[in-house]
Amino acid sequence: MEQFQLQEVLVITDLESLRVIADPLRTQIVEILIFQPATVKQVADKLGLAPSKLYYHFNMLEQAGFIVMVETRMVANMQEKYYRAVAYAFELDQSLLTFHTDEGRDSVNTLLNNILDTTKEDIFRSFQARLLALDKGSTEGEKRFMLTRQTNQIPESRAQEFMEKLQAMLVEFSQEKPAEETAEPLKYYVFTVAFYPSIYYTGEEPDEV
Repeated sequence: MEQFQLQEVLVITDLESLRVIADPLRTQIVEILIFQPATVKQVADKLGLAPSKLYYHFNMLEQAGFIVMVETRMVANMQEKYYRAVAYAFELDQSLLTFHTDEGRDSVNTLLNNILDTTKEDIFRSFQARLLALDKGSTEGEKRFMLTRQTNQIPESRAQEFMEKLQAMLVEFSQEKPAEETAEPLKYYVFTVAFYPSIYYTGEEPDEV
């Protein structure tokens, strides 16, 4: 079978599609399927869940065009279906991110909830999986974990500088696609970042138009 080629980026252009992928569990399924084809059971094993809990979510993702079946194999008279994400990255069309309409506010709320909830669930699962591995005799490794929230007052010129540095780091991080063979084993790492102007209400009456 011809090897499936992932798109670099899939742009989400409608709220309905955003709602499909915005579920934290479905987001994690897609993230796993970015790097290699897998069956429902294989993904379930990675997430510590029963396969029966994932079939509905796989179906939704496939119907919405976020994953695709790339291979079938017969194992003990049973057909195994292998799925793959359709792109390395998924971005939201900027036209959906606006506070000028109810749909725009819904899109922003859906996006924020997905990023924050998925990150939270991923961190909790990672802690639980690590504890289970240690209980089974794994060696305690070096901890690489960072979670922080900081606020500061900075000039606009520095804000632009920080944005450019963060974007450069994200590009470098996203370009680290695994090769067929590597000198060392690969591990999943997640990069969640939010950098934005925190704007407070002034408490003053707005100027008359």
